[in-house]
Amino acid sequence: MLSFTFRLPTTLVFGPGRLNELETTTFLPQGRKAMLVCGASGNILRQGYLDRVQGLLAARGVKSVVFDQVRANPRTEDVDAAAAKAREMGVDFVVGIGGGSVLDSAKCIALAAANEGLFWENMLGQKYADAKGLPVVAVPTTAGTGTEGNAVAVLCGPEGKRGFVHPAFSPVLALIDPELTRSVPQRLTAITGMDAFFHAVECFLSTARQPMTDMLCLEAAHLVTRFLPQAVDDGNDINARTALAWASTAAGMCLSLSSPISQHALEYSFSGSNPKAEHGAGLVLLCRPYFARLIKLARNHDETSDRLLNLAVAMGFGAGEEEDEAGHPFLNALEALLEAVGLSDMLPGDMGFHASAVPQYVEAAMKLKDSRQFQNTPVPMNEADVRAIFEGVFSPS
Repeated sequence: MLSFTFRLPTTLVFGPGRLNELETTTFLPQGRKAMLVCGASGNILRQGYLDRVQGLLAARGVKSVVFDQVRANPRTEDVDAAAAKAREMGVDFVVGIGGGSVLDSAKCIALAAANEGLFWENMLGQKYADAKGLPVVAVPTTAGTGTEGNAVAVLCGPEGKRGFVHPAFSPVLALIDPELTRSVPQRLTAITGMDAFFHAVECFLSTARQPMTDMLCLEAAHLVTRFLPQAVDDGNDINARTALAWASTAAGMCLSLSSPISQHALEYSFSGSNPKAEHGAGLVLLCRPYFARLIKLARNHDETSDRLLNLAVAMGFGAGEEEDEAGHPFLNALEALLEAVGLSDMLPGDMGFHASAVPQYVEAAMKLKDSRQFQNTPVPMNEADVRAIFEGVFSPS
């Protein structure tokens, strides 16, 4: 029986060139001092995005404090350092400018800055249960995580990589300007685009799904399949970049309205163990054996089987047909997409992952067996299934 909760507290300002509205929008949080959060790579500074945001805020009388030490697969110690700085400087709100790691860090910084203590300890100790954070403004510069549209943040800490959900993580304002993604290089465009794709696929299959997510997920899966190859081929194609930016945000919204499934929990074993690993790349490595296993487990689960076929149709494959000698339509569509964006030949060794570490990957994944990712997977997956998936990454059939 249909039962769900729908809540999206974020104002989305979407479209090419709309970053300029940061100077005039009435949705900006109240305050005279903002912390601008960006990555340690320096790319946001080199592209001129940091100066641009600082100028737009200054034009309306908002001073800025910069924290530019966010790493890929962001660390809880960086959040604590930034939060301490925000408290010391009397910051009124936080602006994240960058990819998913930066925006997730900005969310965590905003919550930690408004409350005493260390973020990781407070979060795992349930001390943030009723806590409020500083307001967050999100300015994404990649099209992948969609974190600008949800109340989710992913962070690395002593127990590994974890995804957290908290009402304070929902940005009050998200300025999604596809023009900012034109500088993203080919490979990163492909990897972040596949991250958005898997958000859509997983949330569509999730038992936490609802009518709104069904629509958004199918739309996002279709848009990524249609436009990601174009953006990889021509990074200046603003039509493709705009379609992908919306696909990313739409799928990101579904991470709060629905839930990812265990593919994400398994991937945390990869990028949580290797700080240089890209989350989207880990999902690509897992996707073939993961969905092959899911399809096998779902053979007697009609609703999940039907949904996999619906996804294939959204990707332009299958027309509702069952699996035949050519293989399952969804797996065929997935393989075609990976080939079209240049990721079909990715090897785990290229990412620093090795077959000898499979027991460690399985152990790390099973620590999340009580997480929403596992709990919302439409068919049960046990440790044997998880082991078979990881082994499939290193021994593809």
